[in-house]
Amino acid sequence: MGLFGSRANIGLDLGSHTLKAVEVVSIGGGGYKVTRLGVAPTPAGAVADGVAAGAEALSAAIRSLLSTAGIRGSRVVTALGGEAVIVRELKLPQMPDAELEQAVAYEAERYLPYGVREVSRDFQVLGKAPEEGQIEILLVAARKEVVNRQLAALQMTGLSATILDVAPFSMLRAVGRRDGQGTVVYVDLGAESSDIIIMEADRLRLARNISTGGNAVTKAIAEAMSLEIPAAQALKEERAQLLLEGQQPPDTTITHLHEAILPVVNSIFTEVRRSLDYYQTRSRGQTITKVVLTGGTAKLRNLPAFLSEELGLPVEIANPFATFKAEAAVQKEYLNEIAPMMAVAVGLALRGE
Repeated sequence: MGLFGSRANIGLDLGSHTLKAVEVVSIGGGGYKVTRLGVAPTPAGAVADGVAAGAEALSAAIRSLLSTAGIRGSRVVTALGGEAVIVRELKLPQMPDAELEQAVAYEAERYLPYGVREVSRDFQVLGKAPEEGQIEILLVAARKEVVNRQLAALQMTGLSATILDVAPFSMLRAVGRRDGQGTVVYVDLGAESSDIIIMEADRLRLARNISTGGNAVTKAIAEAMSLEIPAAQALKEERAQLLLEGQQPPDTTITHLHEAILPVVNSIFTEVRRSLDYYQTRSRGQTITKVVLTGGTAKLRNLPAFLSEELGLPVEIANPFATFKAEAAVQKEYLNEIAPMMAVAVGLALRGE
């Protein structure tokens, strides 16, 4: 589902902490190859709440990223995310397709905080609702002003966004199960915010965005250790970890880091637990198969094992490149290292195929 669309094979994920670009080509038989990719820091303030905020700085950073990565195409797929995107599940009476657009527009007036003329929107029929004669609709919308701001930043770079997608759904396209079996919870741990998605087989059952992510972990370390943000970020990446039950820390720094980040991690996964409880109440206790993590913060040491203990569920880190081939110049070790943070970018590139 996107806000408008065409074709491309370059995925460009404009994160508030990191810019990610990946070029993907189809190699037949349902397979894909990574031909080029790149990662670069996002200039301070250039992306906020999931959308471009500082067009000039962002455009310069995108140009540098694509040049360094050797990506030369001008048509990209990008996305909006975080608070910039509004997702609502609606229930409507079954009706002919010709009438559905008007009915969704009417419902959108009731559920969206902006007028229908102020937003770009799309919707998808999820299937029949439990209630007789009802269908479930997923409505996705973003303010046109926000959409135009994102597109303007790309145009300054000499790029055109042939598809403007929705970040959490792009993540699902890259790492979602293809076998249609079981119920899986996907948690994309972004810098400013995190997305919680619950898929029952191949059907979306819940989509939430919460305003806590990796930046909150970094800030907690900065405050606890009396560090500036860049130093706290480096310490997080190099040494921070969660201590498992019975685990002895190698030194007091690890203990202090664990104590600093634990409240933030708990706050995120309290929201995951609430989402699980809400889903299971609505689905009459449907069993959850596992939890899948994406995003840079997913690499926090011991996070999957810690969450598995807390949630009582298997927890794993997704690798969107797991089944991909790669050009010789793209090192497999590097792909595996950056894989968790690349899920949205890969999903965007796949949307363009």
